[in-house]
Amino acid sequence: MINQILLELGLNEKEIEVYLEVLKRGKALPTNIAQATGINRATVYSVSQNLMEKGLILGDLTAKTLELTALPASELNNLIEREARKLEEKRKLATQAIEELSQLPLNTKYSIPSIKFIKENNVEEFMYKRIEEWNKSLKRTDKIWWGFQDHTFVENFKKWMRDYWEQESSRGIKVKLLSNISQIEATMAEEAWEDREIRFWKKEVKFTSTLWIVGEYIVMVYTKDKPFYLVEINNYVMSQNLREVFKNIWDEVGGEATR
Repeated sequence: MINQILLELGLNEKEIEVYLEVLKRGKALPTNIAQATGINRATVYSVSQNLMEKGLILGDLTAKTLELTALPASELNNLIEREARKLEEKRKLATQAIEELSQLPLNTKYSIPSIKFIKENNVEEFMYKRIEEWNKSLKRTDKIWWGFQDHTFVENFKKWMRDYWEQESSRGIKVKLLSNISQIEATMAEEAWEDREIRFWKKEVKFTSTLWIVGEYIVMVYTKDKPFYLVEINNYVMSQNLREVFKNIWDEVGGEATR
């Protein structure tokens, strides 16, 4: 029974044999321990050194022959305290590793995307909750909100858009979106948000959904028909590529942007 307990406390089988023999004798020479346990004397010396480091026995190093002395059994608490210190050190290292690893996608060529799908009833609430994170991500890149936007998004979420520009974290952010020619965008232009620029897609095909490049995030929103939904993808590589695509499209579309 006691052997099993000591195993679970972290001692190996030879350490247990030597420890119990020293504890039984009170004091003993390694030679005596070797004879009693059948463990060769060189191994007894090595095991005794381990037990001394663990704070379970003492060794008189001043004598010509090493003499081992058992400490009270209560000293087994040293094992727990030692493991607790190791665990605390590992916890600190894990915290440090998490912080450093979380920055790796910004500097690597490959990262695993994180995808969220939001149903209609939760779309607006989700967008409010993500404002701060999206803005932080924008400020880690070029501070510009790229993409195209179906004008029905503005019709359905005008209040969210106005509230977005009221946020402290939205300062310094610019929006450069392509959209359809529509009455709602003409109305929005009258509000004169100087950091929001819209250029109109003059081709016959109209946007029927919304796609934003928001820093390291790709956000797709469908609002043309019910049910609405939103998909958010967090992927540095994909967002970087799409950002460059929309920069070029923005320049090619040209023309004076509405605000």
